[in-house]
Amino acid sequence: MDRSRHSDDKILDAAQTALMDLGLRNTTLAEVARRAGVSRMTLYRRYPDIDALLTEVLGRQLMRVVRRNAGLKEVTGADRTARDLLVTGTVEVVRAFHGDLLMHKVLDSDAEFLLPYLTREFGGLQHYALDLMSVRLEQGHEDGSIRSGSVALQARTVLLTAQSFVISARAAGPVPMDRLLEELTQMLDAYLRPTPRPTG
Repeated sequence: MDRSRHSDDKILDAAQTALMDLGLRNTTLAEVARRAGVSRMTLYRRYPDIDALLTEVLGRQLMRVVRRNAGLKEVTGADRTARDLLVTGTVEVVRAFHGDLLMHKVLDSDAEFLLPYLTREFGGLQHYALDLMSVRLEQGHEDGSIRSGSVALQARTVLLTAQSFVISARAAGPVPMDRLLEELTQMLDAYLRPTPRPTG
């Protein structure tokens, strides 16, 4: 790892620990600089404001969650169809987001910080997830476990559905997360399942 990358990671790590300790709105560039052992001018040259820095911190963590839980090494076979792997992998990523301490901190301290992820054009994280889903969808079209259709449209529909369960699940009130994820599993499986051909 080069020194620049090491320095970037040190800054992001410091920002993440500050966010966890202080919350979003109490984390400042000066505090991050102090924890990272760099000058404030170093941060100001790289980030226009604290929101830009914390957005990068959050994006890095979300990418880690997806990579750890997307079932990238799972292969299709007689006992695992592409639909099963896509639905299971998507639900596990949603479950992992709800178990992630950084996500909890953001949702508790300032959920509005996540609005850009919902309202602006897809960013790097969403495009990475779309690429993963597209591979599974293509496999599902080939093995017959996923109904025919546009891979791009199906991938975006699955992503938007999963994203809503990540961001808005707390609005469901006292419904246990496991129950919500069971419903998400049923929803995605029904959406992707091929329509039975009429008999007779």
